[in-house]
Amino acid sequence: MFMPVTLPDVSNSEVKRLLQVQDKIIKAMPEVENVLGKAGRANTATDNSPISMIETIIILSQKRMAKRMTKKDIINELNSKLQIPGVTNGWTQPIINRINMLSTVSVPM
Repeated sequence: MFMPVTLPDVSNSEVKRLLQVQDKIIKAMPEVENVLGKAGRANTATDNSPISMIETIIILSQKRMAKRMTKKDIINELNSKLQIPGVTNGWTQPIINRINMLSTVSVPM
């Protein structure tokens, strides 16, 4: 999971542009089978993401994985290609990411 964060006052149109650019760069890598990014929160009580937080799920193709490329190599290569001004890159796994986000949600009393 690629999870970049941009400036808090980012516009919807800029986030949409960033998503398109990032997804295109990621999808161009031969080891990537599929990529899907979203910005902001879903319409659920368990998603506390602001519009400045992008979540992109990357599915790697086992058939196209080069023997010389590890997951860490792929992340390092993508990270170098995804250096966009105003964006801080982050990499995680989807399940642990959701657990971490849920454990930091503040509940109104």
